[in-house]
Amino acid sequence: MKLICLNIWGGKVYKPLTKFIRDYSKEVDIFCFQEVFHTEAEITEDFDYRLNIFAELSKVLTNFNSFFDVSVENYLTGSFKENFTDYKLSSGLATFVRKGINLKSNGSFFIYGQKNDFNPKDKESLQRNAQYISFTISGKQFTILNLHGLWTPTKFDTPSRIKQSNIIKAFLSKQKDRKIVCGDFNLHPDTKSLKILEKDLKNLIKEFKIKSTRSSFHQQDVKFADYILASKDVKVLDFKVLKTQVSDHLPLYLEFS
Repeated sequence: MKLICLNIWGGKVYKPLTKFIRDYSKEVDIFCFQEVFHTEAEITEDFDYRLNIFAELSKVLTNFNSFFDVSVENYLTGSFKENFTDYKLSSGLATFVRKGINLKSNGSFFIYGQKNDFNPKDKESLQRNAQYISFTISGKQFTILNLHGLWTPTKFDTPSRIKQSNIIKAFLSKQKDRKIVCGDFNLHPDTKSLKILEKDLKNLIKEFKIKSTRSSFHQQDVKFADYILASKDVKVLDFKVLKTQVSDHLPLYLEFS
């Protein structure tokens, strides 16, 4: 099985992004994306973001089942505007699973805040959710969790981040199958928030001595945000950070069984 995880930056680097996804769709079985927008409004772009990128990617990934779970409504995530949009907009997480994979269940839950809690004048109130799929392949059961962690001006521990990790850990403890957690965690590698998850999961960013998960579009000094963690019963056949410049994040690539 092959998986790619990527914060797509709302599709700002649109043509290279869609080409990258189309090319890798020939071999990849699961795509987990963060910072995804969906709208039925006539407006298609704002602040250079593709407002209907979920539908556009669905047209690229025609051989995949698609799942979109909303984290916040009517706000242009990543723009840092102090107002809601004057058009209907959903932002959240998207997972695409190759057709033919035997899905058992899928869903989402909030890991920070609750639905409609957000105040645009307080960026740290931007609620976050996690999206999951469970499936069986070759007699083995897997649960994959796709998440976009709480944003604050720094990526170090806060009480809310500690709580967020404990919510994720509690969900995973109920899953008896093999587990993979991926996404933009918005965390520094040396945080208690990350160590809470590392108690039961191996951190592939650390194990493979990855130096950065940010692309050249990212102009700040912080080099880490994205992670893939896996339970010890997941056999990692290959893991790497792809250098393709299609977002301000770099794609994470995992082959596993």
